[in-house]
Amino acid sequence: MYHYITKSMKRQKSRSILVILVNCILAVLLNLYFGLIGSYRAQLTNLAANTPIKCTITNPDGTMEVGIAVKSDILRDLQTAHQIKDLECSTQLKAGFGEFEIARWEENLNLDVSVVNKIDSSVLPDNIKVSYQEGVDETLFAGSEKVCLLKKSDMEEQGFSYGDEIPFTVYYYVMIDEKRDMDILELGYMNLKVVGQIDDSDPVESREYPDMLVPFQTIWDAFDERGVDFTAEAVSFYVKDPLALNAFKAEMEQIGENGLLEIYKGEGVRFSYKGTALYVQDGIFVTMADRLKTALRILTAFLIPMGILVFIIGYVISHLLVNGRVKEFALFRSLGVKQPGAVWVFWSEQFVLVLAGNVMGCLAALLIGQLGLKDILTVCGAAFGGYMLGTTVALLWLARNKPLELLTSE
Repeated sequence: MYHYITKSMKRQKSRSILVILVNCILAVLLNLYFGLIGSYRAQLTNLAANTPIKCTITNPDGTMEVGIAVKSDILRDLQTAHQIKDLECSTQLKAGFGEFEIARWEENLNLDVSVVNKIDSSVLPDNIKVSYQEGVDETLFAGSEKVCLLKKSDMEEQGFSYGDEIPFTVYYYVMIDEKRDMDILELGYMNLKVVGQIDDSDPVESREYPDMLVPFQTIWDAFDERGVDFTAEAVSFYVKDPLALNAFKAEMEQIGENGLLEIYKGEGVRFSYKGTALYVQDGIFVTMADRLKTALRILTAFLIPMGILVFIIGYVISHLLVNGRVKEFALFRSLGVKQPGAVWVFWSEQFVLVLAGNVMGCLAALLIGQLGLKDILTVCGAAFGGYMLGTTVALLWLARNKPLELLTSE
């Protein structure tokens, strides 16, 4: 059989070349098609990686992002949320060195305290310069140790150095919605260890520097110990997976008592300091992602038609080629070769030619370089299978006729 197939391909040289070229071109075109799909998917993934979606908690009408009151139950839910990352929380306090009575707070309460969970917090000046005690770094803000950073000038004036435990009297702000005003109440005494300093040597650069930095969780724990309701004044974070915005929004609806609401600026809106709304900066990402997803939907919608087309090509070409060799097929049957055997001979010949064309197509696709080797082999395998399925149907359709019918049909 091997010798017969080899001689047959040589004898039918032009037809053999045609089958090889058709399958080579088919394999290349399909690889380009799937390469285009892969390119759009890669663009979508890169878009999600390079277009972070920032979310900020605001008051209900969206007019304030800083200076609001975000309750502790919302903060706890955000800390355990699965669809967010890079949670940033901060609040502001007032403090004074040592212990003093409430009656003397005006003359002693002279420290502006920034409470943050990361040194690059958006509420801090971009150029703030800090240094740390040996063995300590910025990760301290993610913890709950009773430590702090003080201004260099204050440390020199008070004679403090790294490692000193200093008593502070701390006050906190309470928002009053009705009056759009705030009150300040005493939290109590705290002993904090100095592990770093804020460099305020340049009076111009340091104008907006806080006098003191304290880890966010440290202050939260102090509030809980004293039975005081804790609130954050600014909270922001990023969506972990921008491609899973629906899952993110579903999770946000479960945050806090009533979920994080959409900003409302319609009629009847009442001003509030409460941090209960969520501003999601997803406009640019959604617009660009929708375009890519639309292109992907259009391309993937043609996957089944493309498979049918490959089958039809295999069927039509095989049918036309076999119709030109009806006498040869009838001779096989007349010599006593049963139907499966006759089909097998012609099918094997097509198999070799189609395989050769696909191998050439694979090599060409590798040179183009849109897909990896594994993907190319998968695409070529699909093209090979679809074409050979069409060939099989064409041969079986021919073989159903008797030898005499085949000769008269030609």
